[in-house]
Amino acid sequence: MFKHHKRFLLFAATILSFGLTTTGSVLAGNIKDRAQTKQLVEGEYSQNLEAASYFQQGVTRYNRGDFPTAAVFFRKALTSDPSIAMARYLLGNSLFQQGNTEQAAEEYRLALQLNPNMPEAYYNLGVTLYRQGNVNDAIALYQRALSLKSDLAPARYNLALAYEGQGRLQDALTQYNEAIRINPSYGVAQYNLGLLLAKQNQTEPAIKALQQSIRSNPKSAQAHYQLGVLFAKQGQLEEASRALKTSTELNPRFAPAQFQLGRIYSDLGAYSAASTRFQTVTTLEPTNAEAYQQLGAVLAQNGKYDRAAMALKTAVQLNPSDAMTYYNLGVALQREEKYPDAIAQYQQAILLNPNMSEAFYNMGIAMVQSGRRDEGISLLLQARKMFSQEGKTNKFTEVDQYVQKLAEQPTTIPPVIQPTLPARTQDQPSNLPQQPSERQTQPSNSPQQPSSIPFQPLNSPFRLNTLPTPPNLAGR
Repeated sequence: MFKHHKRFLLFAATILSFGLTTTGSVLAGNIKDRAQTKQLVEGEYSQNLEAASYFQQGVTRYNRGDFPTAAVFFRKALTSDPSIAMARYLLGNSLFQQGNTEQAAEEYRLALQLNPNMPEAYYNLGVTLYRQGNVNDAIALYQRALSLKSDLAPARYNLALAYEGQGRLQDALTQYNEAIRINPSYGVAQYNLGLLLAKQNQTEPAIKALQQSIRSNPKSAQAHYQLGVLFAKQGQLEEASRALKTSTELNPRFAPAQFQLGRIYSDLGAYSAASTRFQTVTTLEPTNAEAYQQLGAVLAQNGKYDRAAMALKTAVQLNPSDAMTYYNLGVALQREEKYPDAIAQYQQAILLNPNMSEAFYNMGIAMVQSGRRDEGISLLLQARKMFSQEGKTNKFTEVDQYVQKLAEQPTTIPPVIQPTLPARTQDQPSNLPQQPSERQTQPSNSPQQPSSIPFQPLNSPFRLNTLPTPPNLAGR
């Protein structure tokens, strides 16, 4: 889910990148003569007029993005004059854009045989080999390109990606920073620099890099999303909600941002807003079990137990091995006074996680509520022992008071009162106050509210997405 693989798109070097016009001229413009085997005559790539005509027609189609037709004309030009290095190079680009990486690589090699001083050809050959899985040769080609043209920013960017893939993180940081130094508006390099810094737990520098990326590319939903994740990691929930909300506005179908915004709203106690976001995720990804889990939890927190139960039942179907989902489903059913069904869910939660003390506690209360008093007391005493071992003194004191009350009034079940929210885990601080009971001295006989799943992006403790390099950047 939400997978984003590292992919390296060919820099589509238009003729304009090399100083040529696209208005019918075959003049070299301000391009330096790199060819050693053939001199340019009056600024032309070829003395063969037929080859020059085909070459220029290829250039025109290339700049329009019509790569199949461009390839046809470049081949015709090379048939008339096989020595046009630029035609070989642009033919390689045209083939790459059509997904034909093997033939593209061959054309780049032929171009370099004709002109061994073309940094862009080394770079694009490196991109092609990287895509074929030949990382070491790709790195060597990027380095060769940079030896000829040290300010080729995309070569530094892709070199950084290759280093990062090899675990050479310091080298990757150096190359990302160099790419940004060359091009201060290189948003994708700033973005990936931020991700790499985040991976190294350098959260503050990562936030600054992502903010720079957003200044360079304000419409990047990914950058706003990652910034929101980092703010959340820092506990800056208001800033996180703003960044994530912007991400969802830029791309309403970006499910990770919708999900994380729901988590932030949940942590802020805005359960209705949170449920809307989680509902959106379930629409975008109908098999996303975690979205249904969170949807059920916030609906239950908001007192909408019937809808919560429906969402949690779907979550159980999608992921039948998560104890917390069964527990939360038990809570929703118990609040609806469906005690046998609630008991069954608590039993399943305990089967999956025998150390879930809250499940023993709530199941004990459900047993009492359904008339199975002795079984309920036994479970409550077991929960008390677990609470004591966990250091939850307030909970085992609550059990003592409840059991004593049952002993004094064996036929009376205390009225249902507002439940208290269970303590959150250490990695999930909350600024939400606990809901007080109606009487501070009387333990609750109602189930614990659902525990929220600790804040984290889907499927990983911290998602790091690396964007491909965009076209039309190299050589500018």
